[in-house]
This record gives sequence, C-alpha cells and structure tokens, in this order.
Amino acid sequence: MAVQAQQQQHSENLGISFCGSSSQEWMMENNNACGGGGFDQPLYLSLQQQQLFQQQQQQMMLQNQQRNFSNQNIMGFDYCGQQLVSTSNNNIHDSSSLHSSMAFTQSLLSQVEKQQRQEIDRFVALQNERLRLALHEQRKQQLAVMLASLESKAVNLFQQKNDQLSEATKKTMELEECLRKAEMENQVWQRIAKENEAMVIALHNTLDQVKENVYCHSSVAEDAGSCCDNYDDNNVHNNPEPEQVDENSLMMMNKIVCKGCNSRDSCILLFPCRHLCLCKSCDAFSSHCPVCKCVKNGSMEVYMSMP
Repeated sequence: MAVQAQQQQHSENLGISFCGSSSQEWMMENNNACGGGGFDQPLYLSLQQQQLFQQQQQQMMLQNQQRNFSNQNIMGFDYCGQQLVSTSNNNIHDSSSLHSSMAFTQSLLSQVEKQQRQEIDRFVALQNERLRLALHEQRKQQLAVMLASLESKAVNLFQQKNDQLSEATKKTMELEECLRKAEMENQVWQRIAKENEAMVIALHNTLDQVKENVYCHSSVAEDAGSCCDNYDDNNVHNNPEPEQVDENSLMMMNKIVCKGCNSRDSCILLFPCRHLCLCKSCDAFSSHCPVCKCVKNGSMEVYMSMP
C-alpha cells in the first residue's frame, strides 16, 4: 500500500511538474514572440517575475508533497485501514491543492494576457503616433520644398517683368523724345513755311511793282516817240522830255542789271535783305549782298516776264 501511495504521489508530482513546465513553455513562447515583436522592457520583467513566482509555487508544492509523503510513511506502520484512510485523505488534499494551483495559474495567465494586450495596444498606439508625426514632418518638408521652388520661380518671373517694364519705360521715353523733336521740327517747318509764304507774297508785290514801273516807263517812252511837233507850249511843259525819259529808263535798267558783272539781268533775290541784285552766275560766287553788304544766308531765283 505504501508503494502504491508513493507511485500515486510520484505520478501526481509528474502531473504537477508537467503542468508547470507547460505553463512555463507557454510563457516562454509568448515571451519570445513578444521579444521578437519588439516589446518594451517592463513586459519582459513582468514575465520574469511571473516565472520566478511559478518556480517558488512549484517548490512549495513539492515541499508539501514531501511532507505529506513523510506523514504517510509514518502512518503506514499502524495498520492498513488507517493507511488507506490517510492515503485517501492525502489524495483528496493533494487534488484540492492541485485544483487551487491550477485556478491560480489560470488567473495569473489571464492577468498576464490582459497585461500583454494592454502592452500591445500601447505599442500600436505609440507606433501610430510615430507614423502620424513622420507623415506630418514629411508633408511639412514637401511643402517647404514646394514653397521654395515657387518662391524662386516667382522671383525670376518678377525680375523678368521688371526688366520688361524698365525696357518699355526706356522705349516710351525715347518715343516721347522723338515726338518732342518731331513737334519742334514741325514748329520750325511751320515757321519756315510762314516765312516763305510771307517772302513769296513780298516777292509778288515787288514783281508787281517792278512790272508796273517798267510798263509805265515803256508807255511814256512810246508816247514821247510818237508825239508830233505841233504840240503847244503847255503840252511841252506837261510832258517830259525824251532825254528825261531816257534817263529814267536807264536808271530802271541799272536797277535790273546785275551788280556783280553789270552785264546780265538780275534774277536772284538775296536773303535776308531781299535785294534783287545778282544774276545766277554771280550768285554762286557771292557771299554778301553787293547793295547793302549784308551777309547772304539764302537766295531765290525770280522769273520776270516783260510785258
């Protein structure tokens, strides 16, 4: 009977050790899995504490079993009935302690599992936060690069527009200067045109006067040549003598003759004195008016038709 009790107790010890080893193996696998996943150090320490606690519990159970086994050996020498009773009582006590240890182990495992889940949740939340911060920083860097690129393009575009504006301003100033010069030239040409118009009018008046004088002198000469000898004294005194008419004609011819060569007719009007006193040949070599000695700054050819 004592041998059967020892075998039964040995089998129970093997069952307890198997249960403890299986729980330790399960915890080591979880620990390896968690360690491979990159959990933090506090979880690993809690698992070590749990393993130490389980080892202490197994040692206490072994001590209790040894103590029970010694008690069974002492009581085995009394009598068989008492030994059977004590053996059954010990078996009941061992089974109750085994159930209590298994319940405690299950509760401990549930707590460990709960703690592991909490650690996993915290790890996932931490990784999510890190990922969010990394994405935010990457987006911020991309926006900074994009902003720098747009800023450089804007600066280049602004510089180009500024250069175009300065060039357009320069061209506008040049056009305004050209317009101002054109207006001044227009005014000068208008003034010259007015002066030429006034000069033409004066020349026409001068030509008309010359024509009238020549016509008057020629008509007087004709009248004098066609007059008869039976004039009375009043007609003689009223009409000019031929010699006087010839003198006037000579004076008029002297006025028309060129003052440079005294041979050809005057056909060049000098400016600014407006003297009709040179021919076309003498005008090319003359720089002063031969009448008033004024410096010549221009000349104009005049065509006169004698009536």
